Amino acid sequence: MATSNRGMNPLDALRDRYAEVETECPACGYEDDDGTWVGETDGAEVRYERDCPSCGKVTAHTISFGR
Repeated sequence: MATSNRGMNPLDALRDRYAEVETECPACGYEDDDGTWVGETDGAEVRYERDCPSCGKVTAHTISFGR
């Protein structure tokens, strides 16, 4: 389903997309529809992380920018 992301920057839109489509923990299978992805950047890369409330597994995605 397409949604409008007007007013959002691309990094916020990607974080929200992860929250939409990656709701199941890859380690234990816990389904967390309210999972919160946290994003951090150092200017060279962006790292998104989410902790599973059931088993504590940290799922992460890192996007690097060309230097």
